[in-house]
Amino acid sequence: MKNLFRQGLKRLSASSERRARGSHAAKVISVASLKGGVGKTTTSVNLASALARYHQQRVLLVDLDPQGHVGTSIRAQVLQGGGKLSDVLTADEPGQVMDVATDTSVPFLRVTPSDPSLNEAENLLSAKIGKEMILRDALEITRTYFDVIVVDCPPNLGNLTLNALVASDFLLVPCDLSPLALRGVESLLKQSQQIGARLNPQLDLLGVVITRYDSRTPTMNDAVLQTLEQSYGDALVPVRIGVSTSLARAQHEGTEIFEHDEKSRGAVHYRELAAEVARRLSVIN
Repeated sequence: MKNLFRQGLKRLSASSERRARGSHAAKVISVASLKGGVGKTTTSVNLASALARYHQQRVLLVDLDPQGHVGTSIRAQVLQGGGKLSDVLTADEPGQVMDVATDTSVPFLRVTPSDPSLNEAENLLSAKIGKEMILRDALEITRTYFDVIVVDCPPNLGNLTLNALVASDFLLVPCDLSPLALRGVESLLKQSQQIGARLNPQLDLLGVVITRYDSRTPTMNDAVLQTLEQSYGDALVPVRIGVSTSLARAQHEGTEIFEHDEKSRGAVHYRELAAEVARRLSVIN
């Protein structure tokens, strides 16, 4: 019986090592929020693109949200190819995320295509042993081919988001200046601390970034800003992503903001965010 187990383990090990390891060591960043409408996917897409465009980082953008908003946001730039991320997460044999990724028209940027089947995968993961570790294992070799991996998480704390946080080095939390978003940040960070303590000691908070900032509502802004500053201090990213019609137009065209109008307000803000993220990653490294 022991010999049979050893043979089975050898086969599993061989299947997981079919692709040779690369020479990179990607930092994995989960972009997560428990409240919809705060610009989570917009932040994931434009941060990933800016790191690729302006910092020459090899970036993989992972669309872990069954809604597939990443693919919709940059549909005009995603090239044909790739496969279903859900197949990698639910397969009996270990697979790698990079095997289902496809190229984009943005140099150095690859993306996993939209996959509505992730809804079913969410439930299927519940029956798997070590369900929290599946994405981590599926990124083990993948991360050796990239400098940064950005994961756009579903807006909940289900199995997919849990997998993302266990697989990640850092958490980036978009938050607009509303009381509901603020409560969502608090809840997400409490859960993330528990995940860090029990499942992923490497997980750290990269920052809380203010999105959809509207200077025309100073009273509400000041109240929520004060709470954020008191609660998160240096973790609060100094860059604020302002309300911008250019961001909405870019999504309508199916491109990231830099392809649409790299001089627009939205482009300037996301370029600044990418610079701050790159700075924080370099300091940590």
